[in-house]
Amino acid sequence: MVIGSGSEMGVKSYFAFWKEDAFGTVTGLTAGTGASTLEPLNFSVKTEIVSQKLEQIGINRGFTKRVQLDKNVAGTMEQNYHPQESVLLTAVALGGGITTASLSGGFTHQLDAGDFDTSPSSLMFKVRKGQNHFWEYKGVRINQMTISGNVGEMIKASYEIIAQDSSLTGADISGDLSISAILPYTYVQGVYRYHSNIASMTATVEEFIQGFELVINNNMITDANARALGSNTPQIFPPTRRSIEFKVQQRFDTNTIWNRFVQATQGSVQLRFVGQSASAKQNYTCVIDMPKVFVNSPEPEVAGPNEILSSEITYDVLVDNPDTSTGYDIRFTFINSTTSY
Repeated sequence: MVIGSGSEMGVKSYFAFWKEDAFGTVTGLTAGTGASTLEPLNFSVKTEIVSQKLEQIGINRGFTKRVQLDKNVAGTMEQNYHPQESVLLTAVALGGGITTASLSGGFTHQLDAGDFDTSPSSLMFKVRKGQNHFWEYKGVRINQMTISGNVGEMIKASYEIIAQDSSLTGADISGDLSISAILPYTYVQGVYRYHSNIASMTATVEEFIQGFELVINNNMITDANARALGSNTPQIFPPTRRSIEFKVQQRFDTNTIWNRFVQATQGSVQLRFVGQSASAKQNYTCVIDMPKVFVNSPEPEVAGPNEILSSEITYDVLVDNPDTSTGYDIRFTFINSTTSY
């Protein structure tokens, strides 16, 4: 076949991923080794190799030699936030491991933010692009995760992915994988809560918002400091200070938020999503807790005579109980029917 005379359609692609036992270590490529399958909205992870044309003196005006240097594997993936498929991805974005316990009719999985020294800290991806070509990505970490939701939309998650290495391989594992029948979260299933402390979060402290955006950035080092002589791929992805950005869109109807702002009131916020039934006693649930927040810039703008006054409220998110084993800045808790990850 002449190159470029055929075509491959994205609809024929599939996406599977595993926990790595050690960073950059290829594990078994079967569903029996803990594979999960995704249905992303898009996947733009690509491999690039830095090239350099040599500035050497010769009789030609043009360049005559070039070399290849750093190999970089990075990109983004977006998905509808899912009560089963998103758990492992979220855990790797947080870097603090998963604590699982059984419930009557389900399992609870607590995901804490950490230092990427607790499993799962990295993933391996197997991606079929089109119908006939297969890529493997190893040493995958999530440098930044963004979760957002707005009225009338699905709850979405975007992941900024970096990987140690990639390869094109011909092994197809589509027969070993299965797609979850559980539906992802929608805005209808979400509520926003604010209180002076995280322990008192109940339905009585729910406030109405029209949208939110949560960004968790690990600020990982990916430059020359992550590399070593003898290889064109990174050896490590050290995380630096974690930053969390959180903002909500809310109709402006009282001065309560303004008072929280000018008085520098410490509070706690919680996002809670309750999906379809996992059992007779449990629903597929995701709870996001931020125990120590401060309000910034809630003052509304007057956009026009026929526009509702609305505030875009940003929050400073901090660690409560610092320098203790119980302090944290963000925590995710999922309830689903999965026994372990």
